[in-house]
Amino acid sequence: MKKNVVNLVNEIVNSSKELGIAQLITEDDHYNGREITIAGKKLLNFGSCSYLGLELDERLKNGAIQAIQKFGVQFSSSRSYVRCTLYNEAEDLVGKIFNAPIALSTNVSIGHHGVMPIVVEEDDAIILDQQVHASVQDAAVKMKAFGVKVTTIRHNDLDHLKEKIEDLQSTSKKIWYMLDGVYSMYGDFAPIEDLVKLLSSYEKLHLYIDDAHGMGAFGDNGEGYILSKVKMHAKMIVGTSLNKAFAAGGGVFVFPTQSLCDKVKNCGGSFMFSGPHQIAQLGAMVASAKIFLSTEIGIRQSVLNERIAYCHALLERKGLPVVSNPETPIFFIGLGLVRVGHNMVQRVINDGCYVNISAFPAVPETCTGIRFTITWHHTKKDIEKLVDTIAYHFPLALSEEGRSMEDIFRAFRKVSNLRRIVNENFTYAPLSDFQILHYQSINEISKEKWNSYFEKQGNMDWLSLSILEKSFRNNQQPENNWDFHYYFVNDRNGKTIVATFFTIAITKEDMVDKAIISKKIESERKRDPYYLSALTMMMGSLLTEGDHLYLDRTCEKWKQAMMLLLDNVWKEQDKHNATLLNLRDFNPEDLELRQFFKDQGFLPLGIPPTHVVSQTKWENPEAYLQSLSSDQRYYVRKKALAFESYYDVKINVNPTSEETSHYYSLYKNVSHKSFEISGFDLPEKLFSSLIADGSFEVIELRLKSAVSCHTNQKPIGVAINRKTKDGYTFLLTGMDYNYLEQYNLYPQILWQIVRRANELNAKSIELGLTASQNKRKFGAKVIEKMAYVQMKDTYNRSIIELISTEAVPVN
Repeated sequence: MKKNVVNLVNEIVNSSKELGIAQLITEDDHYNGREITIAGKKLLNFGSCSYLGLELDERLKNGAIQAIQKFGVQFSSSRSYVRCTLYNEAEDLVGKIFNAPIALSTNVSIGHHGVMPIVVEEDDAIILDQQVHASVQDAAVKMKAFGVKVTTIRHNDLDHLKEKIEDLQSTSKKIWYMLDGVYSMYGDFAPIEDLVKLLSSYEKLHLYIDDAHGMGAFGDNGEGYILSKVKMHAKMIVGTSLNKAFAAGGGVFVFPTQSLCDKVKNCGGSFMFSGPHQIAQLGAMVASAKIFLSTEIGIRQSVLNERIAYCHALLERKGLPVVSNPETPIFFIGLGLVRVGHNMVQRVINDGCYVNISAFPAVPETCTGIRFTITWHHTKKDIEKLVDTIAYHFPLALSEEGRSMEDIFRAFRKVSNLRRIVNENFTYAPLSDFQILHYQSINEISKEKWNSYFEKQGNMDWLSLSILEKSFRNNQQPENNWDFHYYFVNDRNGKTIVATFFTIAITKEDMVDKAIISKKIESERKRDPYYLSALTMMMGSLLTEGDHLYLDRTCEKWKQAMMLLLDNVWKEQDKHNATLLNLRDFNPEDLELRQFFKDQGFLPLGIPPTHVVSQTKWENPEAYLQSLSSDQRYYVRKKALAFESYYDVKINVNPTSEETSHYYSLYKNVSHKSFEISGFDLPEKLFSSLIADGSFEVIELRLKSAVSCHTNQKPIGVAINRKTKDGYTFLLTGMDYNYLEQYNLYPQILWQIVRRANELNAKSIELGLTASQNKRKFGAKVIEKMAYVQMKDTYNRSIIELISTEAVPVN
């Protein structure tokens, strides 16, 4: 998953760069705070975090200049040995802002790596807020190497926090909840008053807070949001930025005691070994601190707050979907899909206002938006210009991309600040040249129609899906009750352009993660069977593979047809409250479809490949072996043919109920030991349903009684396979692991599948997923596959990512 995310982020950034909305460089020879010049054009700058406008203040500039004139451009020495004269004055003044012991860091991100290893001990635990800043998460994850347990809770969910505390307090010396004071995307606040109450309720609970965006905008001395609401607590550490509203550079960490502060300074890696603050920073820091300690700070905050309120009033009057908190200088307008974001930001920049795009991974895939900030520099006319520009282009961007307000309401409905706005100016219903048909059972579709698209796609034909429907309804286990949805998108002449089907089922979110990760998670599932599971709407099903999507790309408007499909799929997903949407199995080399899905907010995900053997009729095993490479021949001879005489092999087309139950017990052996694809046990009635149909058969393998005094008369291995006109599909297997290694049971099963397919004159054998090394030895071609996923709720994924960083593997 990590590789896929990195590649997607790289693509998004490169796309944004090519569109002229990211990684830009200004062309000004001086700054005035309000405007910047990019590509020869003057833009009102709504991308600055210098909320109080001090970065151009003459006092700060003179402080930096005078410091350089006195001490040079740098004092290049580790602070562990000797510090520049300016440090004493800077630390004294900044400490007065907080009225508590402080340690200055060269920036907040590096500071976290210096503070955290000192204050968090080996027997402690860390609980991360789901939306805490990435720099905190990065430092916290590295603490796992020291044996610190790290977990996550849903954003600002105090009930969830209490659950985690109660789970951890018996095994942890201290429990650190790590969070932001003001969150950088939606500008929402930490519930700090309630958290301080929890500090009294839970002796082991401590708070570690990054209040970078609160500094300067809040507090009598600009001490930030957190300390403007509560006093410094004995069980609290606050880190904040001196780069934003403070405008000087660096970071500062506030501690409850001088001894803890000194310990961090003496032992924290980034305080001992990294370079010191630059001289100009220290000079500006002294000047800025003097302003923060004066009555002027309140005047600047008052002006800023007035402009924030004015901006929000205008946005509400225009009926725009504001996602951010109305009390912070951070503004976020929801847009939904990333392509709408690209369109909108381009429009706003072209019309003279610089704003930021906020997209994955800073926000979920479908939660793209415009993010902008209000600073002390902006005038009311500037703000009016921005809001008018956004309001004008907002419906045009939606219309041009064929989207509607429903995208935004669907994506941001759980954000507390978003109000469902009804604005006639933004009402846009995308027109379509297509009609969609939606069915909820294969029985509503004729065999001929369905099979004309999917008969040759493994076990996706009408009969196979009919069996799956019967097998996955009215079961006791919720994970074995699936909803089926079949879609056709036709043009105005009734020609089918898109056909596919989906199932909605509970799945394990680590389904295609590395086996070692799933193995760790399964140990937790002994207590909670549905741990890290989610209701998923999946293209195809857990028991089908191949091309689940029929798409006629000779149609010029196929993308419009696909959007009609996705809109209806999203509606069904919302109806069932499915948190995960999974489209599969696609050719990873299909760059056109990849770009299409990326534009709709899907994350590309590499999934286990499938394996197909293409063969012609052979007369004997030796002839078959000649079709293989030398190392494949060696493997088949040694692992399969050499052991074939140990087995009695039977094709059972009419098993008894007792035999079927035994097959199921063998299948469960495999299910409980295989972690390449993590899934729930299939229902036993599926086996009965498959076997009852004449197109399925069972290959049974028994050890001969003469072999090693073997007395077990039941099969020790089975393979359930599907016979088609030209092919043979391996669907399910079961094995007795007592005989796996000694008698090479699995290679023998594969060999018997190949032999049986040859007897049936099958031109191809579909061997399915996993066990790639074994299947390749029998001449299988590896078919790489790609899925495209959307996650409404990323909490489970954040937990899985934490588990993947565990230093000690589980045996």
